[in-house]
Amino acid sequence: MADTGELGHRNRLRQRFLAGEAEAFNDETLLELLLTFAIDRKDVKPLAQQLIQNFGDLTNVLSARPDEILKIKGLGQSSVTLLQLVKYIRSGTIPFNTSQREQEATVTQPKLFGEKELVTQESKPGDENNKPNETPDITAGQESPNLKKPLVIKTNRRKFQISNGYLLEFDQFARILHFLLENKGAKKIGRKIIQEDTGLSDRQIENLVSMATAMGLIKPNIQILSPTGLLIAEHDIFIEKQGSLEWCHYVGAGSYRNLVWFEIFNNLLTEPAPMTQSEWLERLRNKLSGEFTAKTLGTGLREEVRFVLDAYLERNFNKLGILQHSQGERIYRRRYTNFVPLVLAAMIYDYCASKEDHLSQVSELVATPGSPAMVFGLDAPSFRQQIEGLHERGWIRYETTHSLDQIRLKPGFSALEFLTAHFEDREPRQVSNQVSRE
Repeated sequence: MADTGELGHRNRLRQRFLAGEAEAFNDETLLELLLTFAIDRKDVKPLAQQLIQNFGDLTNVLSARPDEILKIKGLGQSSVTLLQLVKYIRSGTIPFNTSQREQEATVTQPKLFGEKELVTQESKPGDENNKPNETPDITAGQESPNLKKPLVIKTNRRKFQISNGYLLEFDQFARILHFLLENKGAKKIGRKIIQEDTGLSDRQIENLVSMATAMGLIKPNIQILSPTGLLIAEHDIFIEKQGSLEWCHYVGAGSYRNLVWFEIFNNLLTEPAPMTQSEWLERLRNKLSGEFTAKTLGTGLREEVRFVLDAYLERNFNKLGILQHSQGERIYRRRYTNFVPLVLAAMIYDYCASKEDHLSQVSELVATPGSPAMVFGLDAPSFRQQIEGLHERGWIRYETTHSLDQIRLKPGFSALEFLTAHFEDREPRQVSNQVSRE
């Protein structure tokens, strides 16, 4: 007799996974299958959907703290234990039942675009690194390209206020990048030193650094350039060229940490009907209600939405033409297809590094929040057209035989190498002895 009901559905999930069917490997389906081992005789698909909606992708779900998981109705200790067990088997990360101080001191492997902020050991009161006016140490070396390290480090900790009421003024931005470039060997630079050199107020510096961190250009807390920040400061300090803007949009809009920015491009703009700014605010307030104070969801939210709209409609991001106004002041996203090929390749390599995999399904890349396809508004046909171009250049493998529809990265390439090749106007170099990640 044929399997019916929830038991039959669970059996089909397992059979599709074991058969290696492409649709069985998107984040939501994998998470649904995983939850079936913790929750008996219940449809767990809505729970998987809620987890992906809350945390962005499977990697972030596995990195979430137990108390964050338990906030979702229907998930209990069995589910939390299973998720933490999978995380531990996958990465060897210390479980969450260690003390808070031990967790903060744990060093995890960083990514390129990052979202697992560049993690350093916790500084203690009295440490030299804690002194705000410390003279920069210029002995530190630069990071080298590594396929294992995404440029954008992903974290499930979210930041509500990126701008704090300030706008993305690229001329002021350039003053900070210029100073950090002159001190590119420093291990840490205090804000007071930046203030003395640039003449900007401490509050301006705080918020401009916050914006630069949101775009992956400055490392958080230590105010030094990231590898991508160094490239852009050297080659396009005013961030006005197409490739720089594409990368900064990918990081800013694709980083789950940047709460409002991420929600706009990965949720609000995916709705079938365009909305007005007021409708955006209402939708975000409803979603975030209970997580933040009334003041934050009032003035703070208006400021963050204004920051994003101003950046894309009035300032340098306007050159990409991604956001548009229709009649009635409704805001919609225009599908972006005019990519700089090297920068698009960098995004794909960085995104796959964040997933810790050299292989990605096209369907997953199109549907997953934070992916290059999602933040640029690409559907499956338009994204396939883009990756076919990268395949023809020999930078990725696009596999379509035997009903496959997937991207495979080539060993020896990295996101940083593609970006460096773009800014240096050359072909990317494939490092033959670079170890690929299985």
